Amino acid sequence: MKNFSMLMLAVIFAVSIGWAVENSFTITVTVEYLQVDLRTADDAEDYTTWALGTVSAGETNTMTTGSGGNHVLVKNGSNVSVDFSAYSTTAAPASCGYGSPTAWTAGTSAGADTYLLEGGKGDLSSLPSSWTTFDDASPTGDVYASGEAAETDHHFYARFTAPTSVSDGCEHTITVYIVAQ
Repeated sequence: MKNFSMLMLAVIFAVSIGWAVENSFTITVTVEYLQVDLRTADDAEDYTTWALGTVSAGETNTMTTGSGGNHVLVKNGSNVSVDFSAYSTTAAPASCGYGSPTAWTAGTSAGADTYLLEGGKGDLSSLPSSWTTFDDASPTGDVYASGEAAETDHHFYARFTAPTSVSDGCEHTITVYIVAQ
């Protein structure tokens, strides 16, 4: 009986601690990370403004090449391949005493209160081999460089053609967005 009691105690003990076998696996995951920084051509500071000053109606201006050029170094800090696009927005300026302040719009060609904005990927010493028209005002923009590998930088050049006629002589501010998607 003593052996039977010991056996029962061992069975109860074994059941209470639960005989189990386990194994495991781990999950490794990296979330897509998109980052874009706009820098001066020589990568010395953030790129903030392309100041064209006063221009003639219908005049075209193009960013310049070289490490001292006024183009943009687009630093791709993304960890995945991305498409780069661009779009622009603008609003009517404050009254300046010259005409009736009117918002300009981006178009496929310059016209009355309509500007033409084009851009593309070049390198430090050469302009893009082809230009993309940025007439889209939505955050998806118009793609100018597709399938750019992670952590690769490029030089972005813009070409701006002023409206051929305007409703005001005020300073207009156009904001250009570079999008990685």
